[in-house]
Amino acid sequence: MTPPRQRSLRAVRLLAVTASLVSALLVVPAPVAGASTSPDARFVPVEPCRLLDTRTTGPIVRAGAEVAAAVAGRCDVPTDATAVAVTVTAVDAQADGFVTVWPAGAPRPETSVVNYRSDQVVANAQLVQLGDGGGVRLFTHAAAHLVLDVTGYFVPAAGPVRSGRYVPLAASRLVDTRTSGRPSIGGEVTVRPDVPADAIAVAVNIATFDSSAPGFFTAYPAGLDRPTASVLNTDDAGQTRAAAAIVPLSGGAFEVYTQRGDHVIVDITGYFTGESAAATRDGLFVATTPTRLIDTRRVAGPAGGPRLWDRGARDVVVTGITGGPVAAIAANVTMTQTEDPGFVVAGPARVPRSTTSAVNADRAQVTVANAAIVGVSSAGVAFETFEATHLVVDVTGWFTGTPVAATEPAPRNTPPADRRVVVISDSAMAGVRWNGALAGFQGFVADARLESCRRLVQGSCRGREGYIPPTARSEILSLGQAGPEDILVISVGYNDWHDRFSSDFDAVVAAARDRGFHHIAWVTYRSRVGYTLPSGGGATSNYGAMNDVLAAKVASGDYPEVRLWDLDAYTTPTPAGWFASDGVHETTLGSWGVADWLSRQVRAFDDRPCVQPWTAGGPVADPCPDPDPLPATIGHPDIAAIHGV
Repeated sequence: MTPPRQRSLRAVRLLAVTASLVSALLVVPAPVAGASTSPDARFVPVEPCRLLDTRTTGPIVRAGAEVAAAVAGRCDVPTDATAVAVTVTAVDAQADGFVTVWPAGAPRPETSVVNYRSDQVVANAQLVQLGDGGGVRLFTHAAAHLVLDVTGYFVPAAGPVRSGRYVPLAASRLVDTRTSGRPSIGGEVTVRPDVPADAIAVAVNIATFDSSAPGFFTAYPAGLDRPTASVLNTDDAGQTRAAAAIVPLSGGAFEVYTQRGDHVIVDITGYFTGESAAATRDGLFVATTPTRLIDTRRVAGPAGGPRLWDRGARDVVVTGITGGPVAAIAANVTMTQTEDPGFVVAGPARVPRSTTSAVNADRAQVTVANAAIVGVSSAGVAFETFEATHLVVDVTGWFTGTPVAATEPAPRNTPPADRRVVVISDSAMAGVRWNGALAGFQGFVADARLESCRRLVQGSCRGREGYIPPTARSEILSLGQAGPEDILVISVGYNDWHDRFSSDFDAVVAAARDRGFHHIAWVTYRSRVGYTLPSGGGATSNYGAMNDVLAAKVASGDYPEVRLWDLDAYTTPTPAGWFASDGVHETTLGSWGVADWLSRQVRAFDDRPCVQPWTAGGPVADPCPDPDPLPATIGHPDIAAIHGV
């Protein structure tokens, strides 16, 4: 998956859904040209075995590089295998990025299997077609070590077969140590799924909640030696992580090893038959080159946006990829640009579904992926979410058979009502009030607290209104409890100093967290100005240093509720007539311009239509694009004509 743009406070049950569904969208992808598919194949499990580990073969895979991995003829995978079940792990990533895996000899697709942040260890499963020489290739967007483990393979089925066929099940929970008791450090949890006694493997989702420290989990057949392969990794305390896996069974059971004794949650979505099953061709696997089914970040095309809103769902028809009816698809499901912690449930469209999740995000503004084998109905597949998110789904194959009948109405995906936005400013934005531009705040419910001489934490000065306003921190703490959809905008700092800005930022964010704000937009400071600080110091260097602190804070990942709204970039070069000679305070025209900019930011936050066009009488963009930074070739909106200033 191409990388997106950049711990929320609300407690949510990340591994269960209570969401009611909320305009129906039936997505029909265009037929995929040039996709390569393999013959119908049955599954054969193997003990987890390592195919590639660049930590031992070295060096680290550089950014934008590809690595070849030979598969057939290794780890008990025969030379006639058409596809394999693998776990792909990115280790010691040097920057945010993603990993793509695809058949050797084929062009690299614009899909992903693993998404990672800098220094993370992230694993995910994939059913991947084998290409030239029985191999695969791996690409990493940023420099990272890559690990590839195999847990099974698919070989062609000449006719009806008994063993190795996939049988989808309604997703259900097998184990949850949050209710049964936390495992011991280095402990194992035995899982006995309710499947036929000779079933050879199960398709499961293994998750952990509130991790205690960096660690890993391994899943393997009961009674066998624990392999070195991991199926799930954590890299910090307090994380919720999940990973799909196909796990071989022994004696009808498998073990999950937890290095740190962290919680183990296991959901089952299907199993692979043994020799006692009836001979048929249903449930055989057809591998294909990875193909994108849906990407809600896209504006154009039937497989594009909008995002999934809170408690929203949408149906997706899969026959454009599969070429006809199938029983299930093998897919990689990615949440990106998450609004809050949440999860996505995947299953057959328009049929009752279980409440177990396919992919979980434990914070805002993250990208997280998980593999899933998703059952198909006559209406396709459906994805529903608890919290708003963009969704990307890539298909790597499908299982033959008859889709289940769709029996329920189409789901709805309804955008939220206009948000309440609390704007706290100093004199740099107080011109919106002084100059009568409050009506420029459009497309949201404004709570404008715009005062001159306000400071962040240290005592404010006396402003032009003749009084000393409360600090930003005090103003926030005076507010009632915020609603989950509210946005807090901080445009304060022109009366502050960079040498204590880091701690002041932390104090303001702490106050916002105390009031329950999930979304904080911090407005960057215009740094190329002629303003003279009250202390007599240089304003340009002061505000530039503060912007650097803002960028570092957000990039750290420790403030997922904070976004930067880059007024500095938007107003560089400075729009004619927007600012006084000091470069900080707005004229009447500039007050309307800044109000218009903030309104566009709020609408872009939700992928909602802009309220105003860019030029008077022109079209209104839907969705409203992020205005930062403004492309130099476009120019600023015609504020005078749009707002009648």
